[in-house]
Amino acid sequence: MRYAVLIALLAFPVAADEREPFYGTWGTPEQCDRTPIKPGGTVLAAPFEISSEWMRHGPVWCRLTWFPIQSREDGAFTGAHAQCGEDAVRGYILGMELSGAALSLRWDFLLSNGPFTRCDGE
Repeated sequence: MRYAVLIALLAFPVAADEREPFYGTWGTPEQCDRTPIKPGGTVLAAPFEISSEWMRHGPVWCRLTWFPIQSREDGAFTGAHAQCGEDAVRGYILGMELSGAALSLRWDFLLSNGPFTRCDGE
């Protein structure tokens, strides 16, 4: 029951300007430089590219349906329903925490990535 109420509360539309701090290209220095994962390899590390409707990580695209923004003392927190893939779409609840200049991602509360910084040029 708690989850149903939480999802209902998080489903309200959010003004695009509130989400702008989350937009951009985020990663580790290796991801931002698109460094080969293995020395001499052809598969490159990829940053997370986040926009108003999509998130891309390498060849994987996710359609984002945003939840409301929660202001925090040193940043903001939000979430999104992320539908990722092409032929076999998988859904995730994606938490995004912006703390200072660092972004952390949490997938279905089980897996986390980050903290990341903005890639140069943004």
